[in-house]
Amino acid sequence: MHALRSKAVIVPLLVLILGAVLAAVAYGAVVSRQVLAEGSNLQYRFERQTSDASGFDSGWHIHPGVVIFQVESGSVQIFQGSCTARTLNAGDTYIEVPWKPIRAMSSGAVTWTISVFVPTGQALSVPLAAYTPQQPNPCP
Repeated sequence: MHALRSKAVIVPLLVLILGAVLAAVAYGAVVSRQVLAEGSNLQYRFERQTSDASGFDSGWHIHPGVVIFQVESGSVQIFQGSCTARTLNAGDTYIEVPWKPIRAMSSGAVTWTISVFVPTGQALSVPLAAYTPQQPNPCP
């Protein structure tokens, strides 16, 4: 009985129990994953776009998948999840949330690259007015 009470046995036993609990929690998080598109069910496109000094306005739209937006030169104002613009400058990257209205605007020359990943059969971009006609502008 004395051996079970010694620190040499209790501390490693507690560490082992704590490790098992943490592993069980981590295992549960992994099991709850949901794959939305995979392999041949995924359509993708990589584009490099440039606007001139007259500016750019994408209008409100949604993407049915993930878009990675990378600014190469100039700056862009992004509206997503807020009516307050977030400014992206050269070297910045922004990951757009699928199915969430977004708008990109620029008042000057800008160059960017987008990587679009959507399920096969879905449009790469949908104007918000076509997606939600009752609210074509989330920031009146």
